[in-house]
Amino acid sequence: MRSKTLGLDLGNKTLKICVGEEDEQGKINILTKLSKPINSFKDSEIIDYDLFFEEVILPLKDIFHQIGEEPKNIILSFSTSNLIYQRAKGKISLTERYVIEEDLRRASALAKASLVSTNYEIIFEEPVAYYLDNLNLKVRDPLGIEARNLEIDLSVIQGSKINLTKLKDFFNKNNLNISLILPNPLPASYVLIPKKDKEQGVILVDFGYKIFNVSVFQEGRLIGFQNFKFGLGDIVEDLAIDFGLEVSDIERTFEELKNLSEDRKKIKIKLNKHKLTYHNFLKIIEKKFAFYWKKHNLSDLFKKMKESYKLSAGIYLIGGGSYLPEINNFFKKYSGYPTKINTDLYQSLNLEERIFLNAYGSIFYYQRNFSQKTFWENIKEFFRSFL
Repeated sequence: MRSKTLGLDLGNKTLKICVGEEDEQGKINILTKLSKPINSFKDSEIIDYDLFFEEVILPLKDIFHQIGEEPKNIILSFSTSNLIYQRAKGKISLTERYVIEEDLRRASALAKASLVSTNYEIIFEEPVAYYLDNLNLKVRDPLGIEARNLEIDLSVIQGSKINLTKLKDFFNKNNLNISLILPNPLPASYVLIPKKDKEQGVILVDFGYKIFNVSVFQEGRLIGFQNFKFGLGDIVEDLAIDFGLEVSDIERTFEELKNLSEDRKKIKIKLNKHKLTYHNFLKIIEKKFAFYWKKHNLSDLFKKMKESYKLSAGIYLIGGGSYLPEINNFFKKYSGYPTKINTDLYQSLNLEERIFLNAYGSIFYYQRNFSQKTFWENIKEFFRSFL
């Protein structure tokens, strides 16, 4: 029987869970998924342990009961403002005539040694490129190439060590072992963005409830990662204050708009004593969006990206903010990049289920990079890489 893997996306507003199992063809089938509001976890910290047990641990136990077993691996992902992205380099002399696996490990270890910190822990690393014999020529896979020196350029993301330790300890205390922790939105990138787009250059924006992340990929690798401490929640809270309503009232309005089948242009939106046309409501949303865009200097960021990189695949937009009406048009207007809102490449999720992209992507990433495979499974994986 194939082992099951659970992807757990701990949001600042919503918990997302997927349980997946890989079939004989290598496709990951989602067996069950769950999303529910949570109030016990904020910005990578458990703020109420008793409530966290009720909101997160108990639903996990319920899912284990439903599927008849506890998944062998639990992959945790989350967004937080305290993640640090850095590029590190390490250069070594080869012990053999040709580059071997051990050389790659030594170069990577040397690069990471320069980032050693008592306060932060590495949760993601990926080689951007290798350089041989002091030549300014990038090599993606140097294995087997004759050389004397090897230099690595490494992308590294670190998180708060104390928060990560507390999180893992709480799961362990409840007999749940976290196999891997990943920073959002990287898991989603593995199931959302086609390889050709990552090669050409692409931006992934995770417009979450409290965190806005911009991740940049080129030549198939992560080359930029930046979090901003704002999100959909700030826009919702501003609207609630402006119209004298509760946050839940604004959230309900957005939910109703999302599910509306009739022509939106003809409807009237009631906010307390105000009745707004759909067009006027969009103008208010855009004004709020533009305020935070300007406040966090996002125009400068996207301008610098345009000057520094060729990102011809534009923007892929995910997160709770991607459900805002006309948000893709706002992004195109303010960033200058065409903006897509899609679901996963394998059509395991429908478009409305894209909130599960990070949870599903965590399963995909783990299965492709860490799970033990048989000889024939590795052969299949090798040929799939050319498709």
